[in-house]
Formats: sequence, C-alpha cells, structure tokens
Amino acid sequence: MAGLEVEEIREIEGQKVFSTYVTPNRPDLLSVFGVARNIAALLDIPLKTPAVELPETGEDVNKLVSVDIQTPVNCPRYSARVITGIKVVDSPKWMQDRLIAAGMRPINNVVDSTNYVLLEMGQPLHAFDYDLVAGHKIIVRQAGPGEKITTIDGEERELDPTVMLIADAKNAVAVAGVMGGFDSEVTSKTTNILLESAYFNRLSIRRTARKLQMSTEASYRFERGIDPGATIQALDRVAQLITETGGGSVAAGYVDMYPSRIEPVEVSIRPSRASMILGFDVTEKQIEDYLTRLGMSITRKEADKLDVLVPTFRPDITREEDLIEEVGIIYGYERIPDTLPSGLSMQGRDSDQGLFATKISSILISAGLQEVTTSSMVTKAENVDQIAIKNPLNDDLCCLRGNLMLDLLGVVSYNSTRGIRDIGAFEIGHVFGSQDEGLLVEKLCVGSAITGSLWGQTWNIDRSSLEVDFFLLKGILENLFERLGIMGVNFKPATLIDFHPTRAAIIAVGDMQLGVMGQINPQAAARYDVPERTYVFELDFDQLMELSGKTGSYRPLSRYPAVTRDLAVIVADDVSYKRVADLISEEAGDLLESLSLFDVYTGTPLPAGQKNLAFSAVFRSRERTLRDEEVDDSLERIRQLLAAELNASFRDT
Repeated sequence: MAGLEVEEIREIEGQKVFSTYVTPNRPDLLSVFGVARNIAALLDIPLKTPAVELPETGEDVNKLVSVDIQTPVNCPRYSARVITGIKVVDSPKWMQDRLIAAGMRPINNVVDSTNYVLLEMGQPLHAFDYDLVAGHKIIVRQAGPGEKITTIDGEERELDPTVMLIADAKNAVAVAGVMGGFDSEVTSKTTNILLESAYFNRLSIRRTARKLQMSTEASYRFERGIDPGATIQALDRVAQLITETGGGSVAAGYVDMYPSRIEPVEVSIRPSRASMILGFDVTEKQIEDYLTRLGMSITRKEADKLDVLVPTFRPDITREEDLIEEVGIIYGYERIPDTLPSGLSMQGRDSDQGLFATKISSILISAGLQEVTTSSMVTKAENVDQIAIKNPLNDDLCCLRGNLMLDLLGVVSYNSTRGIRDIGAFEIGHVFGSQDEGLLVEKLCVGSAITGSLWGQTWNIDRSSLEVDFFLLKGILENLFERLGIMGVNFKPATLIDFHPTRAAIIAVGDMQLGVMGQINPQAAARYDVPERTYVFELDFDQLMELSGKTGSYRPLSRYPAVTRDLAVIVADDVSYKRVADLISEEAGDLLESLSLFDVYTGTPLPAGQKNLAFSAVFRSRERTLRDEEVDDSLERIRQLLAAELNASFRDT
C-alpha cells in the first residue's frame, strides 16, 4: 500500500535481495537510493545519501572535451567528465557481488562502476574511450538517412532520422540512451575515459528502443523519465568509484550543456479537498510534514491552501490529486477508517440490449476482430446523408453520422497509413437518419471493416493466400448468425454505392433486410485513403436482436452410418452456387445431411462459358441404415432435376 510492491525476496550468499514491481509512473523508484528515500519518508527516519569526495587534479576539462547539442528537444541536458591515467581492471568483489545479485554481469571496473551508479541512483551513464573519440568532441544529433552503427553487442544497425545519436567529429559512437558503440568502448588497453551523464527525452528513447528492438537497463529508465537534476551528482559518484578502483586523475570541472532547463513545478493542495478525497480529516501541519519528508518544500501558505514545490525526480506529480495521493500513502491507507455505505442499494444488471451487444462483441472478437469506438459526430461529407448539428462544437464535428462505414474506413485509413497492414475492426454504435415527416431516427448498428490478413505473417504459407476476401467476410457473418441462432439468412447480390460491382450483397431474412456487405470499390478506396482490398459490413442491431434465438431447434444425432457421394455438375458461368445447392437439397429431402462445395473449375476441357462445381454430399437416415441403391437412386433424380432446370451436365468423380 506504499506504492512499491515487493514481488520476491531472494537470498544470495546471506544477503537479502528484493525484487520490486515499479509502476510506469514512478521512475524515482528504479534505484536503490530512490527506494531508500521513499522508505525514509514512510518511516520518518533520516535519509543517508552517498558521500562523494572527488579530488580534481587533472587539466581543465574544457580544454579536453567539448559538447554540441544539435537536438535540444530530445536532449535537454548533457554532462561530461574526463579521467586520465586510469587502469582498467576487475572491479572489487563487493561491487561484483552486488551487480550479480541485481542480475548484471561484471565486466571491468569502469563499466561496472557505471552500472553500479545506475542501480544506486537511477541515472544511466556511459564511458567512452577518450582516445577513440575523434576530435575529442561530443555531438548530440539525429541520425542521417541510412546511417549505420555497430553497437557494443557486435550488431550493425541501420538508423533513420528518428534515432538520436551520440557522435564524435567523424562518426556515431553511441545510440543515445540505449547502447554504446563498439568502436569507442572501454577495453583493457584504455587509459583515458570520457564519462557521459545525460537527460534524454523519454519519448525519443522509447521510439528508438522499439524501432531497434533493443531494451537495456538504460533505455528502460530513460523511457520512464529520470531526474534531469541528477546528472552531475551521478557523474561525480561514478568518477569517484572509478578512481577508487582504477586510479587516474579527474580533470578539473565538468561540461554541463543545459540549453532547455527543466525547473521544478509548483502544485497547490487544499487540506479541505484532501480530507474530502481521502475520507478522513487531514490537517495542514500533517500535509506539510508528509510532503517535506518526500523531498518537497512548501513555498507559500494561504487560507486552506499550500503551494508545494515538486522536485524534478517526481515527474508523476502534476496536479492536486497527485499530492493528495502522496499524503494518503505516507499516512497509511491501512489506517483509513472503514465506513459502511448508507442508504438504499439495488442490485444492478445490464439491459437486454447491453447483454446482446456483449454477446455480439464476444463472437466478433473470437473471429479475430478488434472492437473500436468512434465518434457519432463527424465532418460534413459530400454525397452522404448526414444530419447537421445546429450548434456544433467545431467545423470538424458538425454532423451526425448516417452509418458506421465511414468511421470504420477512417480507422482503417489511420492505421494503414502508419504501416499497419492487417486490420480487422468492428463497432456497435448509433447512427442517425430522418423520416419523411422530418423526424429524426436514432438506431443501433453493428459494422466492421477488414483489410490485410486476420492471421498475420506465417513462415510456411504464402501471405497472399491468407488475405481477406469476400468469402472470409461472408464466413464471419455466417458464424455470427449461427451463434445468434438466426436461420434462413440469404446473401443477395446487389449493386450498392461505393461497393465493388460484383462483390457486394444485401443480407436478408425473408423480406427483412438486415444489412449490407462487400468490398469497397477502387474509386471509394482512393477517396477514403484505404487499401483497395477493404471489406465492410453493416447490420441493423435491433433486427438482429429480434431474430436471435427465435428459430433455434434441437435434433438428436442419428445412430446410423452416413454415406458420402461426390457430384460434379457442369453449368453455365452465370448459374450461382446457391441455385444449384438449393435444387440438390430440394430433391434429396431429409436424407441429405450436409452438402459442401469443394472445387470450382473452368477451362480446358470445359467449353467456354461453363464451369464445374464439385460437391460432397452426405446422406444419412435417422431410422435405418441406407442402402447404396437408395443413395444412387437419389443422386440420379438430382441429376435429372439439374439437367431439366439448369441444362446441367455431369462428369465422373
């Protein structure tokens, strides 16, 4: 309840090692000193800080190195020191033991010291071989297009301008905030080192780490936000450890480029507000005591108000509620009195409509789609039925949408233009229209937009065979209808605005139209900036709910064996599969258990304008074992009917 969870306590050579879970908003707890500072505040005991004594006996540092920050937005601060005449040796056993206990591999006294201070103070540091830094100049800049660097893990990495680099006068020497370069790393031959202690923009480091698929102890901390005010303190501490373990002379002074200074923020807190939110009375004196323990200071006091200066190591505190939370933590949430709720209470339940929407969502999610939520207020579009808002918030949100399709295509466009190829989104949302009398109508619809593949990339299957098509969309809908218990659904070919002329259908049950489905035509795809092979459907929610479960029935399984026959039917190209299947089912009657199409063929030796449909038919009686003669007679009658109705011919299977 103190904001720092201990997940595991291990014992290594008699020492207790705490494995802690730190939430992303608390970078100050990603160090031993940060944890100690928090515990000292909780227990109200003095905090011991690492004692640093650093004799500076070398030459003026400004004569040895210079720093040029060319990207101050991504690097607000860069600090550096130089140590000459060192010896690179094994670090002392006590340091190695602590690094090993923390899961790090000891390397040498220089690298181990930077890692030790990183764990101790939370400030990532890096040591360069000073003699390998060209021109003894550090340049913080963005990478050039196609620029490459070999990092200390031996991997050559190609970069782009989104990646920030540490460079010398000639080449890149490190990926800023992530990993150092191979060509400037400290080795057993190193005698002079350049120490880096910097503060980098956390979004820049996160973007770089994700792009290069690299995650290091340094990038983990930079991504969450370190203390911009601690670079010099950490620099002095690591210089002290290096000289204590490897000798050397520390150059006088340090370089500290701080073009974009980050100042502590001031946040106000009201005791009355804190008491109301926490549920118990808290006094002004208690608030001042608790916050002071946490390293904050009170700059001004007014009636029922304290102005608090928040140090830079707490970037998570930006508003009054954050301060109130800290007061509650120090006070102890376990001490807050329990109070039972008073008044009447009612057991709530979702509406029938809400339960049905949840059911539809779970079915579509199980089919591989992702649910999205878009705004019912949209921008005015040409040649689209929309309801104008009399007093819109702005010109971009001036109308009520008439369908879900445009918003879902917007989702596809937004993601596809950012490099995402495989998109399957659906929404259950309200659309608006008008009746003949001028009355507005609001109804609930279910819509989806799909492009790319729902299976992603696989190593052993051609990606093109996994691309979404009309039949996959139809299969998703058939699965939805089946699981909702809606029977007798027909997909009728139709010509629809913005849809492909031969890949669109109206979905109906009897005379009731449930919705539409199909592929967006190329002109509409270009207009909406989506891939050409983008498929959509939109269904009426209330009609789905009305039909759901009404026609469900149960039939016991037959105890008798099935007989399977294949049937190859040659018909004209314009004869639909459904027409053939309906005639087969009509003639076969109850003996036909299932019928599936397993092949469609056109070309030699078939005449032009004809196709071959190959069916697998399963016959089964619920009363007896079928004889082959019965099945053969049924197949013969089916052939006669198909020949009479469709002028069909047949071939042996």
